[in-house]
Amino acid sequence: MKSFFLNVNKSNPKDAAHFNKRVITFLFCLLISVFIWLLLSLSKEYTISVTYPVQYINLPTDKLVANRLPESVDFEIKASGFRLLLFKLKQQRESISIDIKDARSTRLKNNYFIQFNDRLDKITRQFYNGIKVLSVNPDTVFINYNKKITKTVPVKANLTLEFEEQYQQTNPLKVEPEFIDISGTAEDIALISFVTTVPLHLKKVNKNLSLKIELSKTAAFKKVTFSQNSIQAKVTVKKFTEASLELPVEVVNLPNGLNLKTFPDKVSVKYQVAFDDYGKIAAPDFKLAVDYSKIEQGSNKLKVLVLKTPISVRSVKLSNEKVEYIIRK
Repeated sequence: MKSFFLNVNKSNPKDAAHFNKRVITFLFCLLISVFIWLLLSLSKEYTISVTYPVQYINLPTDKLVANRLPESVDFEIKASGFRLLLFKLKQQRESISIDIKDARSTRLKNNYFIQFNDRLDKITRQFYNGIKVLSVNPDTVFINYNKKITKTVPVKANLTLEFEEQYQQTNPLKVEPEFIDISGTAEDIALISFVTTVPLHLKKVNKNLSLKIELSKTAAFKKVTFSQNSIQAKVTVKKFTEASLELPVEVVNLPNGLNLKTFPDKVSVKYQVAFDDYGKIAAPDFKLAVDYSKIEQGSNKLKVLVLKTPISVRSVKLSNEKVEYIIRK
């Protein structure tokens, strides 16, 4: 072979050109033959098996499926090579829909069945044009129903907040909606008294928040459906500062004809207040007092009681928890 090519190379250039032309002609004929063979092969019909997930539609609203339905089934399909090639390349469907309305009842109460092979035309229409479904495996699916029970339960937000320095939450967490409906069999929902959100932990919070939080579905809720899958949680946040006032100490429950004087007669009160409310707080908004009826034998001190504070302040602290006193007639 080697000597042949050497001879060709050493021969007349016209002979080499003639040889190259013959090779090109041969390759062209070979490609034509392969193309014709491919056309003939693809024009024939073939039968193959494919597996698809199934989606059950038109489930009754007042019942629940008690048994586990097949999540996927095998389809035997027939089509030309061209159609099957397009089908394999495109794979346009994510699932095949099975209409529960096609189910027929058995002799048992709340028991039904669907025979797929009796509805091949309906299934075929969901496939790529030109593909025919020959059979389905399994052929029959049985459906057992239970009565659906619905009850209303509260929602609890599983939310942990860490605030930036000087920032605090001003109002209780607001959850919308506060209640949702859960549905399932009487047995499934009997022990469920509330639902929670998925855990959420936020750090360095320094502004109002409006959060969409998904509801948590643990193993206990596997067969239970929710009226909605998420809730809205609202958090009100303000920047706080520390302030103080010196307030007089009053006396309550003092009998007529007696005079009680405290030492000191004024106590400093420290508190935290939002910046927005700082200028709105005044001494008359507080009331400090000692209670004459709380006098203990052998003690010359009384506890200072905080009887009144503005709703907008928090963390109230007194410079003196107790004060001395004398009683005069």
